[in-house]
This record gives sequence, structure tokens and C-alpha cells, in this order.
Amino acid sequence: MNRNDSVYVAWQAPDTHDWHVVGNLQARNAEYVFTYTKGALTSPKFIKFSGMNDFNETYVSEELFPLFKNRLLSPKRPEYPKFIHWLGLDGTEAEPIEILARSGGMRSTDQLQMFKRIEIDSDGYFEHFFFAHGLSYMPHSANERVSHLNPGDKLFLCPDVQNDYDKAAVLIRTDSPPEIVGYCPRYFASDIKRMLLDNDDSISLSVERISADAPHNYRLLCKAIGKVSKTFIDQMILQEEFQPVV
Repeated sequence: MNRNDSVYVAWQAPDTHDWHVVGNLQARNAEYVFTYTKGALTSPKFIKFSGMNDFNETYVSEELFPLFKNRLLSPKRPEYPKFIHWLGLDGTEAEPIEILARSGGMRSTDQLQMFKRIEIDSDGYFEHFFFAHGLSYMPHSANERVSHLNPGDKLFLCPDVQNDYDKAAVLIRTDSPPEIVGYCPRYFASDIKRMLLDNDDSISLSVERISADAPHNYRLLCKAIGKVSKTFIDQMILQEEFQPVV
């Protein structure tokens, strides 16, 4: 139901700290296309991006827009091969959209993050990769536990129903013994939570890669696979904030 060459832009409101889906970037043939999504209209604090001053416009460029290009690590940098390895991508074939989606394209100077929406095929199957969030806030024991995980190890998803800050929060934990090692990224945690409530067998999670030398936000790469119902797909398509303003 989603395009492999598409990435969404999430923005965190400075007053509420809520995340909103404010835009969509696609690679189409030899062009890049950006449109605002209806999530950009939900907060009066959101400021349109430089050079993109009309919510109703579709922006097209032969080159990646500066807003996104500046979030890519240059291949000429000596740390680039290690960075791509942390992301679990092929450095010789990774496209800018893939790198933005996997890395998040985060910068310390703003509250923007890129992400790829969970892509579900016509039969309801999906496979999705993401980094566990919040590891830097976890106790030392959780970080030690992560360092001893191996690719293929099973992980578990648990709605954090008593989280006063985020009612959609979903925990990630290990097994035998159970220990919390992070959270699902906020911008699609609500989808994960709905999957679990619809059918707790609809999704399984495992370790894809452990990068002990990486910053906390790139240390635990997870792989989610599963199958959802047609009803769930229909509900996901209708989510308002992902719809283009145009």
C-alpha cells in the first residue's frame, strides 16, 4: 500500500512535544517530489519549510531538496562506510531516500525526523526495519543486555499502557529473562499498537543487527514481520495526517 521510494517527515511540536506527520518526499524517476500532509495543519506552531511556502503546492526538483540533502552524510567522509554498516544498508547501492528513512535524518538544530511508513502488500504481509529508541535513557543493565544480543534473537512488543507521556507508546523487551531495551519510534508506534490490539499474533520482532560501536540511536536495529487484516489496512489508509494537503 506504500511506495518503497517514499519517506515521511515527522515534526515535534515545541509546546506539546507531540509528533506530527507534516510532509512526504518521493523519488520518481529522475525527480524528487515533496508535498505537505494534513498533519502540518494540526499545530499552529508549525512553520513551513524554506522555499516551500504553500501547503497546496507540489514541489518538484531534479536534485534532492536542500532540506533533505543536508541531512545526508557525505560519502567522502571517512566514517561513511561505518555509518552505512550501522544502518544495515549496502553502501554501493543505497539511495538517498533509503538512507534518510533508515537513519532518520536527524539534526540537533531542529525537531524533524524522516521515516518510512510500514509497507503492507495487498495480502496484508509486511517487513519493516527500525532502530529501537530510548536506549540512551535505559539503565546500564539494558545496554549490557543489548550488547549480548545476536542477529535473529527474538524480541517482544508490549503496549506501555501506563505511560503518562505517550498513550501510544510500545516497549521493546528481551526474553529469558525479560528486560526492557527500548521503544518503538513514536511516529509509527500507534500503528504497531493497533496491530497488537487487533491481533497480538499479527507481528513478530527480532534483532537484525547489533552495532556496539554505534551511538545509542543506531545500536539496535530491529526487524518486524507479520500479516494484518484487510480491515486494519483500510483503517491505516484513512489516517488523516498522512493524507496530502493537495
